[in-house]
Amino acid sequence: MLEMLRRNAGSWGIKIAFGIIIVVFVFYFGMGNFTEKKEPVVAYVGGEAISAREFQKAFEDSITAMRRQNPGISAEELNTPQFKQAILGQLVNTKLMLSAAAKMGITISPAELRVIISSIPAFHNAQNTFDPAIYKNALAQNHSNPLRFEAELKDNQVIQKLQGFTTISALLTEPEAKGLYQWARETVRMDYVLFAAKDFEASVKPTEKQVEDLYEATKDKYKDPARIRLEYLPITVADLAATVKISDEAAKKDYDANVESFKHPAQLQARHILILVQPSAPQDVASKALAQIKDIQAQLKKGGSFEALAQKYSKDHASAQKGGELPWFSQGAMVKPFEEAAMALKPGQVSEPVRTQFGWHLIKLVGTRPAGTVPFEQVKDDLKKRLAEEKASEKSNEILDQSMDQIAAGVKLAKIAQGLGLTVRRSELMDQQEVQRLFGLKKEAVDTLFALAAGSGAKTPLSMEPARGYLLAEKIEGTPEALLPLDKVRDKVVAEVKGQEARKLAMDKALKVLAGLQNPETQAQTLASVKADFKTTPPLDRQAALAQTGGNPQMLMNIFAASDKNWLKQPFEIPAGVALARLAERIPAPEETWEKEKRVWISQGAQAFSQELFNALLVNLRESVKIEIVRQDLLN
Repeated sequence: MLEMLRRNAGSWGIKIAFGIIIVVFVFYFGMGNFTEKKEPVVAYVGGEAISAREFQKAFEDSITAMRRQNPGISAEELNTPQFKQAILGQLVNTKLMLSAAAKMGITISPAELRVIISSIPAFHNAQNTFDPAIYKNALAQNHSNPLRFEAELKDNQVIQKLQGFTTISALLTEPEAKGLYQWARETVRMDYVLFAAKDFEASVKPTEKQVEDLYEATKDKYKDPARIRLEYLPITVADLAATVKISDEAAKKDYDANVESFKHPAQLQARHILILVQPSAPQDVASKALAQIKDIQAQLKKGGSFEALAQKYSKDHASAQKGGELPWFSQGAMVKPFEEAAMALKPGQVSEPVRTQFGWHLIKLVGTRPAGTVPFEQVKDDLKKRLAEEKASEKSNEILDQSMDQIAAGVKLAKIAQGLGLTVRRSELMDQQEVQRLFGLKKEAVDTLFALAAGSGAKTPLSMEPARGYLLAEKIEGTPEALLPLDKVRDKVVAEVKGQEARKLAMDKALKVLAGLQNPETQAQTLASVKADFKTTPPLDRQAALAQTGGNPQMLMNIFAASDKNWLKQPFEIPAGVALARLAERIPAPEETWEKEKRVWISQGAQAFSQELFNALLVNLRESVKIEIVRQDLLN
């Protein structure tokens, strides 16, 4: 250990370690939380370690994947204990499955791996053959390399083989599949009476005691949180890259060295409007979706803007925000019906409604470009940005090292920033959640900033996880947490009292009405008294019924389980108030649709059965192995 520290004593990471190691080494890391390579360990799976580095890489890769799928997702949404627990769960499952595969003798040969890699289109050249240069460049652009990629791919393929072997017996008979079909496609019509809480609020006159009692019982809701104002300097690859100058000549040299990766087949660009409908959706649901897409088509024919209609109606939310615009794509990139329809269009033309596995589409061809090589001028700025980021990444450790030395010497943040060619920024007053959201810091780092005295700075850089960088910060001022007096929040407390009391009145009324409905002698009179609030739903499947019942699963289960048309024996609380309900009509799954779709149901049912078998294997593996989390703090 000492030898390792001596060898690395010049790095910023070791200097941070020396700054805190005396106080917290034993208590923070414990005695058994390092692998043989002296790496911190997050968890052990049957004695096999999951290192902090392994966990951090999986966390960062997952963030990248999530942001690729949903660019609008915030750092706060990803930097949560729940998300981190899910990542650790995946790593645990991977360890368990690879161990089980090894015991069963399941492997992937180098020859199999080569075939798989060479068949990946992203690594092909213009002649549609595997190109090693494109392969290496593509991995480099994704912060990977052949050694790491092939190891990960091998593990994935081994797990796929394991899944195939363990679920080979997952067969579903036609009667079993039909049972699933009948359960899923059965619909109901429901009679209900809603006693809306808002209708009772006018009769609620909160007393001062009720208001004071609720305020006392829920004081934590009415606290003004502590806030701090920071001067801060983010040191990220993106920030440092902005200070790096890359010449056109350097970019051209990189372009020439990797020109194969800039070749592309013939491509199309299109916009689309999507109305979602599942492949196995009932005929009435599919017809409703088709009618909606035809209505949009009619609006287009009357001169409507494709972009505006896409933003308004399309259920592909990622492209809808951009007027339905999709990236350039080549043959084979899209599902076949979509691709064929797009290729049949001329630029500016809009297709007839097209059905794919996702639903109904209207497609507008924006443009085409022939096979060729993307010219240097078109990618020059992107290349310069990438090269600048690579250089910035290379010197980030050195910069952090220098910054640590300056912080230790008492140099102020503004002086450090000036030497780096960066600018210190000043925040507004922020509470803990706002600090965490702005910088992507762990809770411990946020606590460190709040604990600082005004005018002092953090002694070490603070890791900004999603940004892949570090934060240097000084606390300028702070305001303590304070309980807001009742007079300042009286309106909110009064509204909450009224809401609670209104729901009680709604429940009382529902119970009285239910008693009348259950009595044969008063049923007709009682039903007449609530005629204005009596409604019958259209046919609902289980998913639609859950929405109709305000997300109350107990009410949904009781409606589908009802054996008669009597009112259910209890009122149900839903977001809008309290409801009484009864089964009005049960509509069996249509027999004629089964004959058309049974192959799909047998196939999908078998897949679901396979997944259940595989999940059962995972449960068995988890129960047979000791799983120990030793660094819970990294998951907070």
